[in-house]
Amino acid sequence: MLGELAELSLVVARELAVRLRESEDTDETVALAGAFQKMSRVVRLTLALDAKLERDAARDAAAEAQAAALTDAEAARVADCIRREEARVARAAEPVDPIEARKSRVRSLMNRLLWTESEGEEEDYEVLVEDLNARLDEAARSPDFEDFSIEALARRVIADMGLTSHFALSLAEPKPAPERLPQPADTG
Repeated sequence: MLGELAELSLVVARELAVRLRESEDTDETVALAGAFQKMSRVVRLTLALDAKLERDAARDAAAEAQAAALTDAEAARVADCIRREEARVARAAEPVDPIEARKSRVRSLMNRLLWTESEGEEEDYEVLVEDLNARLDEAARSPDFEDFSIEALARRVIADMGLTSHFALSLAEPKPAPERLPQPADTG
């Protein structure tokens, strides 16, 4: 509608401009010039309003697209969280192999020591981790693997690997409760 109004206003303004040039009467010329000025203003305002409506529509479309993208990103983030939680629950539901659990605890205990020993060099650290994993796999074949404390296993692997960095125990197994000897019954 605005386009049609702009076209009609432009046609009227052109007609007024032609009549204004042909006019020989001063009063008629003044009246035609005022009418031309009003019509040209109507054309300018109509075109400005049309441009504003197009900009507003484009801005609204961009805002809707951005909101949809944010919604999609949020949905993807939530789906990823759900997948990770399901995986965690599935791992927790799996029966824990006691040998793998012990190996994992030794790895956790020695992680910082390996990083210190490698002096922060990623490649050296990876080599040490691979060596640790191989030594733990070998130690796990021993029938008394589960009888050693985590600290004793870690110290044995440290000695086998020839590591020189200081080993600080930050993970320990609970100490076994001391055995209580039965007390003689009071017969007196």
